[in-house]
Amino acid sequence: MVFLNPNYQNPTGSLLSLERRHRLLALSAENGIPIIEDDPYSLTSFSGESVPTLKSLDRHGTVLYISSLTKIVASGLRIGWIVGPQTVIERLADAKQQFDYGHSIFPQWLADKFLSSSDFSRHMDLLRSQLLLRRDQLVTSLQGHFGDQAELVIPAGGIHLWCGLAGEWNESQLLREAVKRGTIFVPGHLFGAKDGYVRFTFGRADADEIREAVSRFADAFTLSG
Repeated sequence: MVFLNPNYQNPTGSLLSLERRHRLLALSAENGIPIIEDDPYSLTSFSGESVPTLKSLDRHGTVLYISSLTKIVASGLRIGWIVGPQTVIERLADAKQQFDYGHSIFPQWLADKFLSSSDFSRHMDLLRSQLLLRRDQLVTSLQGHFGDQAELVIPAGGIHLWCGLAGEWNESQLLREAVKRGTIFVPGHLFGAKDGYVRFTFGRADADEIREAVSRFADAFTLSG
């Protein structure tokens, strides 16, 4: 089984190319390996252009597509959905029923009303524009404090930015110093990356908070060598 985020992947924010999507699907079909496509971020494309999901390109029924509203509407609205072969969906539905006796009706009703209203489209337009502003502020702040020391993977959607920092520095020490200053990041090694990388998330902080957070992070960085 292969589990992946093809659109604005967590943690790197990268986008799987169309060529690699087709190649991955071909390998899946050839070797009988199912793919779990986790896609919470595709609607956040800053350009507004849609990218074909793996499921939409799937011709052999090997992809199970999952997504949710937690990243694009509200983190507390725990509503998600699955698209896949009927037999798989039936088994998953049975397992969920046994696990929690079904989901609460109220959040399902709320999600249905919001998704079917014109407010959803306006909400997504606003969300994309705000995320783009926050991403740009994060990039500007990091470049201002670190210059060529920072190697940034600038995302075209989503809420994460992957950053490599040059020089000799201690990940644990940097995290401790950053927390002391009231800011937080995720060390790259927690995602299996080699030393020297961190993940920043810009989904909630406004521009002023981002500027201040990067300033505090830069102060912490100077003490982490």
